[in-house]
Amino acid sequence: MEWWFIRHGYTEWNRSRRYQGHSDLKLLSGEEAALAQLPAKLAGIQFSKVYCSDLLRCRETLARIRPDLASVAYYDARIRELNFGAWEGKTYEELRGYKAYREWIDDPASQVPPGGESWGQFESRVAEFYSELWKNTSDLFLNEENASLPAPVLIVTHGGVISLLAGRLAGGRNFHDPDFKIAPGEILRLKSMPDGEAVLLPT
Repeated sequence: MEWWFIRHGYTEWNRSRRYQGHSDLKLLSGEEAALAQLPAKLAGIQFSKVYCSDLLRCRETLARIRPDLASVAYYDARIRELNFGAWEGKTYEELRGYKAYREWIDDPASQVPPGGESWGQFESRVAEFYSELWKNTSDLFLNEENASLPAPVLIVTHGGVISLLAGRLAGGRNFHDPDFKIAPGEILRLKSMPDGEAVLLPT
């Protein structure tokens, strides 16, 4: 099984390196959103399932890169980015003077952003989505109508969610694994292997 993860394109807050979280920002216009290469890379590819964060920047990304899939995608709030609460709209430079923020940077599980979401809550909802995703894709293999391997699964979401999901698929690798860090508008491809883990594929 192949898994195609796409991180949404650039917003104004991406460019200014501000925490976005659940803030519902639109994409930058035209090539500034860094999506110009994706339509060609995705052209003609059939996907067995399409999932997308319900936030605007992800919905707009999907609509720009594969408009034919926008009406059949499953839009799911569980694959939103971490809710950074009062830190949303702020940069590292604006927050680094706060003790709670510095402690959160060192160990996200040790602090909760004011008015935001704990690391445990974030992991829990993404894990719930992962369990459902795995069941749904496993069912594709059990469907007798499928004579060959299922088409890839496409997931348009956020950087933190991609790191969590890819780590789980790859046998529980660390959230901070650099292999799973991609820039806005980039693709991460994984392929499930017979041993149950997943390996990176070129994009």
